[in-house]
Amino acid sequence: MQTDSHNIRKRFSQNFLKDQNVIEKIVSIINPQKNDYIVEIGPGKGALTIPIFKSV
Repeated sequence: MQTDSHNIRKRFSQNFLKDQNVIEKIVSIINPQKNDYIVEIGPGKGALTIPIFKSV
């Protein structure tokens, strides 16, 4: 399976976050602040990266 520029590899158990409700809940729980340092492991397509960036 391919999504945009990412090839999903089942053998690596890759999953991509798509549910906007889950994304919003995670960002709300993280509650990022302007001077926070956040490291995202395996950002994939930026489903969390972009909303976190926009929230500060």
